[in-house]
Formats: sequence, C-alpha cells, structure tokens
Amino acid sequence: MIRFFATPLSSYSAKVRIALVFKGVAFEELPPPGGYRSAEWRALVPTGTIPAIEVDGSLLAESEAIIEYLEDRYAEPSLLPGTPMQRAHARYLARLHDLSLEPRVRALFPLLRNRLRGTPEVRAAAEALAVQIDLLDTVAQPAPYLAGPALTVADCGMVVSVGLGQCLLSELGEPLTLPPAVEAWLAAANGHPAVLAALVPWRAATGDWLQSLRPTTEPIA
Repeated sequence: MIRFFATPLSSYSAKVRIALVFKGVAFEELPPPGGYRSAEWRALVPTGTIPAIEVDGSLLAESEAIIEYLEDRYAEPSLLPGTPMQRAHARYLARLHDLSLEPRVRALFPLLRNRLRGTPEVRAAAEALAVQIDLLDTVAQPAPYLAGPALTVADCGMVVSVGLGQCLLSELGEPLTLPPAVEAWLAAANGHPAVLAALVPWRAATGDWLQSLRPTTEPIA
C-alpha cells in the first residue's frame, strides 16, 4: 500500500489525492513526520514540501512527479488522453497550473491573513489571477474537462486552485467572475466522483481555515 504524506489543507495534497482516488489506488494518508517543513520532514524530503509518497521504502515528492509515477504504474484508468499531442496538451495545462495560476492564488494568502480586504493590493492580486483565468479560457477549451471528455492531469490541480481563488477573492471583497466555459468546466470537474470524494478533507479544512481568519465581533458589555 502507498503511504501518502499530506495535510488536509494543502492544495497540492488535494491534487494528488484526486489522482489516487481516480485510479482506485489503495493508500494510507499520514501527516509528514514532525510536521510540514520541520527538520524531521526535511531529513526525508530536503525541500520540506508536501505531498510525498512512500512506495516499497522509496520516497517520492512533488505533485507532478507523483502523478506521473501513478500514471506509469497504474495505467488504467488513465489520466492522460489518447494521442501524443493530446497528452502533451494535458501536461501543458498541468504545468500552467503549477507555474502560473496556482502562485497567483497563493499570493492571496497573506492578504487574507492580514485582513487587507478592499485594498489596492487585493485589487492588483485579483487582476493578476483574472489574467491567468483568461489564459486558461483561451488555451483549454473544455469539453467538458480541460483536456477533453475525460478527467486528466490537467484537471487535478486546476479544480482545486480555481475554486480556491474564487473563494478567497470573495472573502477579500473582490468577487471573481469566471468566463462561461471555465465556469462550466469547474462545475463538471467538481461533480466528478473522484473529485467529490478526494476533496472532502480539503473542503472541510479550508472552511475551518477561512473561519479562523474572519474577524470576530466582541460582545457588548
């Protein structure tokens, strides 16, 4: 059985969890020993990042590398479409998530923690994310999933980050309107059985995290 080191709140852990559930792979989910970015965890994964998997005593980190390993070892059901060009396009969209879109979502975290709602910094961050969403709308052309009629590697990260970006911007007072095709894709992806099951812990942890950041009203004496 695969040992899956992850945390419920981690977007990249959620991305890999989708792949594991989609492929029907048996796994045991565990927190990183010593905690995320701890010295104990860095002794195993020098970057200190999550997620990681352990298979037969070997440890593998980085979400894309993990998903590629799963695709190689568990060929069916596949997270890649049929032709070489279609497969390359799905991988391109997955890279677009990791390198361009997800960092724009992550940039919202400190704004939310510092309660900078309605500030120029928030508006600038919202515009930067909107640029990435528009790019996704241009290059993906969902049908109904990002790379065609079936869920692929292109969807695993995007379904987490696009939804999270919408949620965070709403909390920050800058609602993000998705292009119609992207909105339809997000609904389709969120309705996929593997996504529904895999994101249960992530949705719960994200809800708790957002609630912890909301200002509380002091009782009137």
